[in-house]
Amino acid sequence: MKTKIIIFFLTLSPILLIAQNNEKRKTQLGFTISPTFGWLSAPTGQMPVIKGDGLRTGFAYGILGDFPFSDNYYFSTALTVSTLNAKSKEQFTTSATTSSGNSIYKLQYLEVPLTLKLKSKEINNQRYYGQFGLNTGVKISSKQNIMYSNSTTADVNNVDIGNNINTFRAGLLIGGGVEWMAGQNMNILTGVSYSNGFSDIFNGVRKAKNSCIVLNLGVFF
Repeated sequence: MKTKIIIFFLTLSPILLIAQNNEKRKTQLGFTISPTFGWLSAPTGQMPVIKGDGLRTGFAYGILGDFPFSDNYYFSTALTVSTLNAKSKEQFTTSATTSSGNSIYKLQYLEVPLTLKLKSKEINNQRYYGQFGLNTGVKISSKQNIMYSNSTTADVNNVDIGNNINTFRAGLLIGGGVEWMAGQNMNILTGVSYSNGFSDIFNGVRKAKNSCIVLNLGVFF
């Protein structure tokens, strides 16, 4: 775990350089608490069978940072703890039996997005923005609930599946929204973003990817 955290803080080192080169422009720091809506996508034809089965809610919280390199262009990043939940239909196999049922995956990541943010000029105390870049994460928790279709098999909850889940997650991030000027030194952030996962969440034979939509809520100071 210490190694994972060190890697992430090294990832943040370019931010400090950008901040030092932009003393004349305003660097924005803040915090966020945002709901997430996650789902699972898996290729067809793999055995044992697994396929996505709808949205599951979660949340993300942490710090935000927008670092300007011109009046309207920003390097935008964050350091958040993000819970990406997903539901699936799948088969469960043992040496003796094969059964089917539903799973709920509860995966938590320490995330650092690396994005370009374009902001409009201020219009009626508002600034519109668009955002595009890479979403990176390191797994910090992974649990699974299993609900078997066979009523004679007991369901299980909060099983630790860390050995079956990849350490790193990566995805393409795109989003947009509005910053509302609430005072001389405070902006309210509202927006929506889509993180399209392109790395497999499993580290074994199974293949699946998790993606999410985030309702971005935050405050900049």
